[in-house]
Formats: sequence, C-alpha cells, structure tokens
Amino acid sequence: MSAPPVTGIILAGGLGRRLGQDKATLPFRGRPLALHVAAALRPWAHEVWLLTNQPLGHAALGLPLMLDLRPFQGPLGGLLTALTFSPTPWVLAAAVDCPLLQPALLEALCRGAGATPRPAVVSESARGLEALPGLFHVRLRPRLEEYLARGERRLRPFITACRPEVLPREETRRLDPGGLSFVNVNTPAEVAAARRLAGSGV
Repeated sequence: MSAPPVTGIILAGGLGRRLGQDKATLPFRGRPLALHVAAALRPWAHEVWLLTNQPLGHAALGLPLMLDLRPFQGPLGGLLTALTFSPTPWVLAAAVDCPLLQPALLEALCRGAGATPRPAVVSESARGLEALPGLFHVRLRPRLEEYLARGERRLRPFITACRPEVLPREETRRLDPGGLSFVNVNTPAEVAAARRLAGSGV
C-alpha cells in the first residue's frame, strides 16, 4: 500500500528548560537538532514545517515556520496547530528532541496511514504506546480542541482514546531494533548518550 500525501511537522514549541538551551538549534553531529529531524521526515512528507514559539530564534534554520496557535500547551497544542493548517489530510509529527528517527519505521507509519480507516497511526515499543513519531488525520482536530478545552494536556491518553492503528511491538522492534526513534534529549546527559548512539551506529 502506498503512503498518502503527508505534511511533516517538527514539534519545537518547548523552552528546553532541563537542557538549558533551545533544542531546535542545539548542535548535534555537525548541524542543529531540528535539521536532523527534518532530514528524516523529508522523504515521506509533501513539505516539512517547524512548529515554534520562537520564530526569530529559529528563522536561521531555513525551515518553513508555523507559529503555535496555543503556545506552551505541550505537544498536543502543537499538534492542534498542525492539524488546523496542514495542506494535506495527514500530518507526520515528530518531536524536535528525537534526532535518531529510523527511516524504516517512518515508512511503515506512512504506509499504514494509506491502509487504515483509523485517524492515527503510531507504534508500540517495550515501553508501551509511542505517540511520536506518528501519523494523525486532520479530522482529529475537533476532538483535540475539546480535549484541550477540558484542561487536558497529556499526549498518550488522547492518542489511546482515538483508537489508533498501532504497529505491534514485534514489528516496531524489527523496523527499529535499537529503539532509536524514541531516544529523546531533554538533558545534557541524554544529549551525550544520543551522540554516542549516533556515533556507534547502534
């Protein structure tokens, strides 16, 4: 099954407090973190946007910028913005702090979107449901608006309630044996660990 047209969205609306600096512009193996994520999404996406609350600080990255409609409400606030403005029916969303996205997993998620009537496609790892990276249909927007209006901010419960298509744990492990797509960098120690993983090719 071929993948449908998707818009790639990099969620970069956070402040990077634990890291002590902006994540999107953090140097990682020779280029800013956001550009690693953009490069991973680009083969599958019609276009790739950086969703940001800091447009002046991110303009030099050279990526199209999308301003967050509801700033500082976590990844679901960013996802709502993406679903509102996406020019395609599907959004391929990834966090800016996950620089080791694996092509095989992204391809499987995108192809899954072309084969399911469900409004989202995500994967499952040994940790449980992995909401990002994931494919989300724009028809989720009204439901997400209601969820946020109730004061909810948690990503995983919302995605679970949407009854997504889920790549089973065994399939996820086959596509991404090291679970690299789910390695995020929130602290300097995690950045160092991710650099070691990237250098080792594990």
